Amino acid sequence: MTNPGPATLIRRGIAAEWTRTTGRSFLWTVAVPLTFALPLIVTLAIAAVAERLADLPGQSYVATVSTTNSVYWVITLSVAVMMVAAAYAHATQWRGQTSDLNAFLFPRSWTVAVARWIYYGVITAIATVVLLVVVMVTLPLQFPQIYGNVDITDSAGIRFLWTVPCYAFAACGIGVAVGTLIRTPSAAVAVLLFWVYVAEISVNLLPHGSAIQAYAPFLNAVAATGQEVAFLPRFGRNGSLIYFILVAVGFFIVTAVLPILVRRMSGYRRTALAKSSTT
Repeated sequence: MTNPGPATLIRRGIAAEWTRTTGRSFLWTVAVPLTFALPLIVTLAIAAVAERLADLPGQSYVATVSTTNSVYWVITLSVAVMMVAAAYAHATQWRGQTSDLNAFLFPRSWTVAVARWIYYGVITAIATVVLLVVVMVTLPLQFPQIYGNVDITDSAGIRFLWTVPCYAFAACGIGVAVGTLIRTPSAAVAVLLFWVYVAEISVNLLPHGSAIQAYAPFLNAVAATGQEVAFLPRFGRNGSLIYFILVAVGFFIVTAVLPILVRRMSGYRRTALAKSSTT
């Protein structure tokens, strides 16, 4: 009987993750609802307040919002929630009997990481597309004074529809990589949040910090989507998105694939040496 190949194991891993998370799991009862609820609540609350202020008597000037600044909270909150969920799920597999079961079912353990990246990445990409459509369609209809210029069909809206899902999918790969490197779920979540919301922003305060910050992966990715930010993409918009994807793939390979391959090669070498010493 031959061992299944990597593609088969990845398909099994995706199916196993679907089975594991079906029902009242953390993913569907907490992570996905938060992915939708947080950006919608914040976006609509801010829009409602801004529209209310615009209706006050004596408002001679109303600052309108363009498409490029309409989905900030979708980009900021939705991606972060699902990336953290992916890290938490992957870090959890190293605890207790789950670790032994995974080792038995998936002899090539890196395939589990790939499967989880695909599983969470696809869910996140779909969720962000739905949220982008809802937000960019709802804002100009419900809040025309402030968000009347938002248009899902203009160049900025169309760019959001493909760049944000790409960013979201790649970000889940970073989440899985952190969950591989830091096998305590709470610590993995803390490291990710610190990286995104503290480290990349505050590095600008260091000597020559602006030069270092130019290579911040998440800031480059957000700017690459077309969102209005003070940060200038290091490699241009398309180049910065490619840069983020390469960082995600590279980090994933270094943490989730290479150590396993190195251990396997070392095992083969020890086996070969043992056989040669007995002959």
